[in-house]
Amino acid sequence: MRATAAEQNVPDAVTATEADLINTLAFERHSGDPENQTGGTHSGKALLIEAPEGEVAGMAFYFTTYVAWAAKSGICLEDLYVLPKYRCRGYARLLVQGVARKAEELGCTRMEWLCYKENHRALKFYRGIGAKEMDALTFLRLDGDSMAKFANETVS
Repeated sequence: MRATAAEQNVPDAVTATEADLINTLAFERHSGDPENQTGGTHSGKALLIEAPEGEVAGMAFYFTTYVAWAAKSGICLEDLYVLPKYRCRGYARLLVQGVARKAEELGCTRMEWLCYKENHRALKFYRGIGAKEMDALTFLRLDGDSMAKFANETVS
């Protein structure tokens, strides 16, 4: 996670600790069943891919969403990263495909994700697998102090 943030020129963006991840992520076993972990919400899922050498070569984090206009679930690919030494071996494709398979299993109507506009390598990859850019939409965010301020604002 730190490597992908550094690569996107936001090295200080990762604030998650190992404990945070354990409490919020469910890892998929080879059988497809989420690993039973104690405590936590497990709102996110993690898919890892191993290189033949036994090292984790890449990861994909995702979570389910709700598509109101279709009255069905969707999947959001939150993060995708393959270590530089394992790139161009098909691991990113396998990870995205694994998340797409999970979406199919769950009966999701779509799969969505965000990508930095400056990440030309990733955009080329995504376009190559058939993803389309949603130019009609604007990504918006409230976080940190802005979110807290708005949440506690009183209506006059």
